[in-house]
Amino acid sequence: MESYKDFYEKKYKNNFYSINRSPYRWFSNYVKLKMIKKFIKRVGNKGTLLDAGGGLADWSYLFLNQFKKVIVLDISKTALKLIPEKEIIKKQGSVTKIPLKSNSADCILLIDVFEHIHKKDLLKMLREMERVLKEGGLVIIYTSHYGWGIRLAFNRLLGRLNGRLRRNEVSSSGHVNRMKLSEIRELVRMSSLEIEDYCYYSHFFQPLTEYPKDIVATIIDSFMKVKKVRKGQGIKDDLNKRRVLPNSMKMVFSLLSKVSYLDVFFFGKAIPGDTIFFTLRKPPL
Repeated sequence: MESYKDFYEKKYKNNFYSINRSPYRWFSNYVKLKMIKKFIKRVGNKGTLLDAGGGLADWSYLFLNQFKKVIVLDISKTALKLIPEKEIIKKQGSVTKIPLKSNSADCILLIDVFEHIHKKDLLKMLREMERVLKEGGLVIIYTSHYGWGIRLAFNRLLGRLNGRLRRNEVSSSGHVNRMKLSEIRELVRMSSLEIEDYCYYSHFFQPLTEYPKDIVATIIDSFMKVKKVRKGQGIKDDLNKRRVLPNSMKMVFSLLSKVSYLDVFFFGKAIPGDTIFFTLRKPPL
């Protein structure tokens, strides 16, 4: 089995992941930022933010003005070198062995990371976050979920799943688990952390907006000279670099982003979706 370090070094060197410093967050990224901001408001002391598995710091850089110190931890040296903000502290290391002192972080972001960690390592990761987190500190997590969204239902119908994962999901995206909230609860109980809040996402409206966007991006990308590792990524990268967009495009993207949020509005607490936001609190002794 290939190590985490070797797998993600290859991904970053092959430009599988792209940096996003656009002032805009559209579609599901709009929802993710909205939810992250909501949870960060619940962090009492905004001293140190740790972006665990933070890659290119696409999320944590947005909160530089809210925390005294922002640290990005990633297993890939290549990713850390690509982060443009000098004020961000870069640490190479694993989320299962965090190279920080105990009780040193007020908030930990774990965005699109949980699903990349093998089940055998998840408890080790949680206990490391528990160690690094200050009393009363908060962990904010966004990850895949084994729910009832139309995307997962569609893949089940077409026989594209190997267990709970798509057949090529491990090799292409590095996703190695897809858990239910009940299973996550059992895992968290083995640490001293407590699930404080959760919200399901990616039911109906998120795929409704993401699928057409991805199809259009793939079609446009097929005419571009520079081919990306992921089909459709070229046009998305272009949008993620733009500082200015036409007002007509902003209006359409804004509307579709708000449509994507309807999954949270209507189903967030009621129906398990294909992704989930949840927070963990370290209780005071």
